[in-house]
Amino acid sequence: MKSYIQILGSGTFDVNPSVLVHYDNQKGCKRYLFNCGEGTQRICLQNKLRLVKTKNIFLTRVNWECVGGLPGMLLTLADTGTKDIKIFGGENLTHFLTATRGFVMRSTMSVETHEFQEDGMEFKDENLTILPVFLYPEWQKNITSSSSSTQNLETGTKRTRDSTLDEINSNSTLKYKKEILSLMFNQGQLSNDPKSSNKKRSKYDEDIDTAMNISDEPQDNQMMQTSKKSNSGKSSPNRGDNKASLRERRKEVFPKRLPKSQHSFTSVAYICKGPDYKGKFDPLAAKALGLEPGPQYADLVRGNSVTAPDGTVIHPHQVMGPSRPGMTFIILDVPSTSYISSVCESPEFVTYQISNKDTQPRVIIHMVGNGVLEDKRYQEWMNKFGPETEPIIANEKYCPQRIIFYSSALMDNIPKKASFAVPMMIYQTEPSFKLDMSQLGPVFDHNIESGKLLESSDDYLNIAEEVKQEVARSHSEAKNIPGKDVIITTLGTGSRSIEMQLFIYLTNFLRLVSATLIKIPNNGFILLDVGEGTLGSMSRHFGPYDQPHGDDQTSLESRISNLKCIFISHMHADHHLGIVRVLKKWNEIHKGVDDATISVFGPSRLQKWLDEYSDVEDIGFSKVKFTDNKDLLFWKQQKGNNTSLDSYSGDTRPCEDLVRVGKDATLLIHEATFENDLTEQALSKNHSITEEAVSVGERMNAHTLLLLTHWYPKVPVFTDDHGRVSIGELYKLPKFVKTLKVLYADENEAGIEEDDNVYEEVYIEDEEDDNENK
Repeated sequence: MKSYIQILGSGTFDVNPSVLVHYDNQKGCKRYLFNCGEGTQRICLQNKLRLVKTKNIFLTRVNWECVGGLPGMLLTLADTGTKDIKIFGGENLTHFLTATRGFVMRSTMSVETHEFQEDGMEFKDENLTILPVFLYPEWQKNITSSSSSTQNLETGTKRTRDSTLDEINSNSTLKYKKEILSLMFNQGQLSNDPKSSNKKRSKYDEDIDTAMNISDEPQDNQMMQTSKKSNSGKSSPNRGDNKASLRERRKEVFPKRLPKSQHSFTSVAYICKGPDYKGKFDPLAAKALGLEPGPQYADLVRGNSVTAPDGTVIHPHQVMGPSRPGMTFIILDVPSTSYISSVCESPEFVTYQISNKDTQPRVIIHMVGNGVLEDKRYQEWMNKFGPETEPIIANEKYCPQRIIFYSSALMDNIPKKASFAVPMMIYQTEPSFKLDMSQLGPVFDHNIESGKLLESSDDYLNIAEEVKQEVARSHSEAKNIPGKDVIITTLGTGSRSIEMQLFIYLTNFLRLVSATLIKIPNNGFILLDVGEGTLGSMSRHFGPYDQPHGDDQTSLESRISNLKCIFISHMHADHHLGIVRVLKKWNEIHKGVDDATISVFGPSRLQKWLDEYSDVEDIGFSKVKFTDNKDLLFWKQQKGNNTSLDSYSGDTRPCEDLVRVGKDATLLIHEATFENDLTEQALSKNHSITEEAVSVGERMNAHTLLLLTHWYPKVPVFTDDHGRVSIGELYKLPKFVKTLKVLYADENEAGIEEDDNVYEEVYIEDEEDDNENK
């Protein structure tokens, strides 16, 4: 058997700390994922890690740092053939997942949640036995130790619950949320009971309705009528077949707000123990006992006793070498120094802080917040583990810029064998223990001269020189362009739904998904869609510190601080899953500023999701001024207010209303998901081909340029991934098209053919889900 622990994220703006544990044997391969923040899926795809083998996901905390990438991950796993997923974590796990019901649904997979504090039981399968250990901040009232009844890994533990939490997360409420989860991921639901669709509403159904007495505006009149019938005690509509029954139940319960929950500050550590290692069979000992090679040898290896020819009973321990306990590793999340006391006082860890090397954990993954590693209490606790234990530290201060902080790290009293986490770092656990850095990519050198990358591309260099001269000659085109000082920055131009010869679904790992930043001089910034990874993209693009250019403030923090508005076009995961992280950063910057507000425009379901997610953690939702983006529709404006607008389209087929509303616009930003030869796919998925998007711009008479976005990585069109350009310079961009065609001519196609394992063949996305979310 081969097994190893792999670091995915080490704690950066791109990927928060996450770990993938691999077990590969003759019976099959399994992956166990610990935490799934934004960017986790992308780093796996980029490094060709096949997540389809992942069946169990463990979360240390239910907040965005640890769960932000989970909705997109579940969609991908479902569409790559995974049939069932189990997710383990602390309080609010089920609440978090059911809050995504407005944009996450798959009928091809079932998802189960297990909140450890509910039943306190361990996880166990053929590869791992996992015991959760609960950690709390010092200031939390009614701290209940996870060791209230210390038991071993075989029996698990169970803690006493806070009575306040009991009232909020009652059994009936949790059951209700789990039912919603089963409606979102309903693989095999009702299939074994054809009569179940006609059963009358049970007392359980009525209890659920009672628990769900928090009213909310339904999404449409049909849902409102269905909900009223349910709440008045009338029987549900005739459900017909199972699919109809499922649809009706969704319409009945999905529009209602989830029961309130409260923030949980629990961090769950995981003590993981692998299978015990059997001793090796000793054929010489077996022969000395009178046995001959054959089936009896195999029986003894399997643990069965056999009878020798002389009638003597031979037992396995007589011919097997000594066994040894399975390898133990610990995954520990200590978000701040306030959790250190809980770590140091937890007796679950004491068992492994002894001199017996067989019981020492081989590796401990320390996911620590700033200040934890420098704390003397934590250093002393780390050093209590024996010399066989290798610590791996994931922390944003040390890992991304470990050379800068090298001297600081040397001064800390941390174990000598400690290593700082690096994405793709591997710790091999079977057949031998060792740290493996062979999978690490090369260090990116941003100072490399671009000419060295293109020395062999004479065609590109020649065309580029021609383009430079052409741009210089056309300088006069920049005069009198409306809003010429407005700056457009494309933070992500990728499409999440990708189709070529096969239907393919994955998060684009070459380019981030949809996000566009607009700077309006003297008025701040606007974000048009905020796909997963937007904050990381902004961090890479602008950097953490201000670099003054005149009066310009260039850092990430300056831009987030002056962010005035976020516009979400529609509720598809690749257009809005980055908004929580952006809002959290904005709220962090404006903490203590009572009158600070930020405007968010989006579908009503976005407001509901943000409101329900705010039950899990504080993202500053109280400072959000939300407006349903339907109120911005052209035909809802006051009569006579027909001034032309600069438009932005979400995912769409060519739309005459868009042409009309954007007549004579300065700039049109339009999706172009598919190449011109993929018209059928564009029609079936309600997207546009490049030619159609260009036609919209022409009929609109867009002043200078059509900026295409949401395209898959075959051929970049008009702009690169991280372009930054002012409106006054837009006239230049079309002139670079021919250079881009040369530069990207065959690169992506070759990359696709190079390794088919990067992509997964799947069926067409769930039609019902796709139509509901358009």
